[in-house]
Amino acid sequence: MIETYKTYSHTPPHLYRPGAKYFITASTFRKKKLFDDKAKEKLFSSLLKSCKNNGWELEDWVILDNHYHMMLTAPQDKMNLSKFIAEYHKFTAIFIKKNNPEAISLPRIFDNYWDACISYEKSYYARLNYIYYNPVKHGCTQKAEDYIWGSLYTRYRDNKVYIERLRKEFPFDKIDIEDDY
Repeated sequence: MIETYKTYSHTPPHLYRPGAKYFITASTFRKKKLFDDKAKEKLFSSLLKSCKNNGWELEDWVILDNHYHMMLTAPQDKMNLSKFIAEYHKFTAIFIKKNNPEAISLPRIFDNYWDACISYEKSYYARLNYIYYNPVKHGCTQKAEDYIWGSLYTRYRDNKVYIERLRKEFPFDKIDIEDDY
């Protein structure tokens, strides 16, 4: 399958490259803090299901109170980034609307998503660090490895030396990511 550059009205443009790494970010409508622990659990389980249904491989992720970041590998045989995100957002939005009184009156749960097709190794690892340390940036925890709603929680326990090396070798402070949540 060849790479495709897709544009839609009222959404950011999306480059689709089969088998590529993607860094994806999405936030709640008007940055409202709608993700309590129950919602975060649903977001994670729905993410696993949507990945399986659409052929995407989840590598790393973090879910905060009003946004998420994830690193995935695109399938080789399908051009379905927008379908994957639509499915993921649909099922989690239904759950949040049912379980969060603040969400009932909102016109939608999610704003647009942003994706970056990663083509350089340094960019890939810097974004992994960004995912890992985002809970610290947003004041959710003092130590990133203690935040349970992200892949670092397990990765750090499995391979602390590797994670510490990544932190030093691939700083994330110079990458430009929309994240004013």
